[in-house]
Amino acid sequence: QEKSRWEILQQEQRLMEEKNKRKKALLARAIAERSKRTQAETVKLKRIQKELQALDDMVSADIGILRNRIDQASLDYSYARKRYDKAESEYVAAKLDLQHKTEIKEHLTEHLCTIIQQNELRKARKLEELMQQLEVEADEENLELEIEVERMLQQQEVEAGRQSSHAGTAQENPAPRGVGQESQQAGHAAAASPAVSEQSQNPRTTLLSGVDSQAQAVNVTSGSSPACSAT
Repeated sequence: QEKSRWEILQQEQRLMEEKNKRKKALLARAIAERSKRTQAETVKLKRIQKELQALDDMVSADIGILRNRIDQASLDYSYARKRYDKAESEYVAAKLDLQHKTEIKEHLTEHLCTIIQQNELRKARKLEELMQQLEVEADEENLELEIEVERMLQQQEVEAGRQSSHAGTAQENPAPRGVGQESQQAGHAAAASPAVSEQSQNPRTTLLSGVDSQAQAVNVTSGSSPACSAT
């Protein structure tokens, strides 16, 4: 029995509807699976982005701290550099000023010595003329010897004065010792005091007694006295 046209169309329609239903179910399952995968990938991407952001934040914090330290170090370096440049310029200026002042001092000292020397030369010539007018002769060796003796006398007087002052200090502040030692020291001091006093009062007599024997050993040169002493 042949099916009618309408039945055939109806059968084809039901078959197509069943196919479409199955295709729709397959598509829904595919969409659901794809959505699940997309959500998982989205979560994964968000996690990765969060980790990257944490790394960026950590690096940014470290970079910020380092930048702040670098800025502070730059300020400290600039301040230290300014101090160094100022100190260096002051040192150079002070060194140049010291050198200049030293040259001025040496020049003035040399000029003073020259003036004194010229003055002494003029005095010597004038004294020579006066001595020639008065027909007086001067022995250069005796003059130099007298100058040396005078200098030695002055040194001896100074030394005697020092010894006297030391002896007086020792008598005023004696060290605490036994009675026998104190009396013995008093005897020695009493015996030494007249000798020191006599030596301090008559140093010229003591030294002049040996002038004849010392005159042979004295070798007086022109450089024995200061070069630039005022007269």
